[in-house]
Amino acid sequence: MSVGWVSFQPDGSISFGLKDRAYVSPRFRERQFIWNAYNRVTIEYVVPSNPAALLPVQNPHFTFHPDVMFHLKSNADRKAKDEAIFDGIADVGIVLEQQGEMPWIRATSAPLSTLKPSAESRNDGIETSDLGTTAPAIMSDCSTRMEVDFIRPVDVVEHRDNSTSEFSWGKVGLRVRVGHIAPQVATLAWFHSS
Repeated sequence: MSVGWVSFQPDGSISFGLKDRAYVSPRFRERQFIWNAYNRVTIEYVVPSNPAALLPVQNPHFTFHPDVMFHLKSNADRKAKDEAIFDGIADVGIVLEQQGEMPWIRATSAPLSTLKPSAESRNDGIETSDLGTTAPAIMSDCSTRMEVDFIRPVDVVEHRDNSTSEFSWGKVGLRVRVGHIAPQVATLAWFHSS
């Protein structure tokens, strides 16, 4: 079962999205445009999928646009109208020089038994890697936890283990870890160094 995807665009951008529905606060719109290479502060944003007080977002996806831009948008958000849910800057290259890795996204799927089969992959020639998983035999149902972090391209190992995929794209490396946890609501969380 596919629970998420990572897309690698020709301009060096990298996007990540969950295959199931996600929600955001109806008033949430965050911008982090101050960045300091020496006195960085890392902020973690967590968006659970409890629909009681939140708005559904169709195909929420995070994108890193090299060298420093990040955003979270849905299919309906238009760049020309400045409609991103989250915008921020962080110089990933400098962070990787200083500390070797930079946490980016933490995502939890809904219980695997509630997910619909995946749609077909992109037909626009953009390289995409589906993040697939199968529930372990000892768990009748579970959610999938995904960790997506930037790493130095020289540290990328093509086949590290069954739960970790690493990619080199443009000036950065990307490490994706997939594991299983008790069933829960889908959650998107991300770190931003500013």
